[in-house]
Amino acid sequence: METVTVTTTPEQDQYAADLEQANNDLRRAVAERHARKAVAPPPVAEAACDVTAEDCCGGSRMPVEPRHPSSEAFIALLDELQQLHLSKSQDYGSEVDPLANIRHGAELVDIEPWRGCMVRIADKVQRLRTYCRTGRLVHEGVRDTFLDLAAYSLLAIVLHQEAHRVRRV
Repeated sequence: METVTVTTTPEQDQYAADLEQANNDLRRAVAERHARKAVAPPPVAEAACDVTAEDCCGGSRMPVEPRHPSSEAFIALLDELQQLHLSKSQDYGSEVDPLANIRHGAELVDIEPWRGCMVRIADKVQRLRTYCRTGRLVHEGVRDTFLDLAAYSLLAIVLHQEAHRVRRV
């Protein structure tokens, strides 16, 4: 085995220009990728995949089986729920935590954040009970209430998983 001895240490600025260029190249590539996705977003079934059709198999895809209209409606609601979460996170979250409002509310009453979601779920269920009893709602429609219920259920899962993952470490 050959031994290599380093007699000088490179100056810190020696690599600065190369690193700056590499960072600029990476930023440009990311911006181009985002621009491609903004023009032609992938179908819902491929949304979790970060590879565009052009990047994979030269743009050829296997045909997608047609879905039942109810499944299409469900998937459209999932997309709407995603946009709702991103939008409400801007209003209710913080710059570093999109779920800050839920965490802070739970902290205020000394419960786990996922249990805080359960309180909000109970509020939404009560709203629906009122609708079932009276046939009307004043401040929020039935559809919005159901969307909130779905969102809080998913947020409770996320927060429950976070709580149990932290405990295991």
